[in-house]
Amino acid sequence: MSGKFSRDKGARFERDIANRFKELYPKAVRGVGQTQSGGNSADVEGTPFWIECKAQKKTNIEGAFKQAVEAKKECEDSRPPLVISKRDREPIKATLLLDDLLELLR
Repeated sequence: MSGKFSRDKGARFERDIANRFKELYPKAVRGVGQTQSGGNSADVEGTPFWIECKAQKKTNIEGAFKQAVEAKKECEDSRPPLVISKRDREPIKATLLLDDLLELLR
């Protein structure tokens, strides 16, 4: 798979996730100002989460979660990290820390 195809696939997935969040958070948009390292903004902005999106053949959720935690720390962002991932031909999954989930449910 070419680099451009992978980038385009990732951008489409980020737009899809932003659109899905718009129902609850009307200001949800695909993050802007990203560098190739992804350190400037979350993949989806306008929500109470630091969202990291991954759409790959073999998604590394632990790696994506670590990336989200490090990026939000660099930006001094207090939002809880949320990884939205999708392996090819599988349903979309959301991963967050248990303590963050319990806080949301309280």
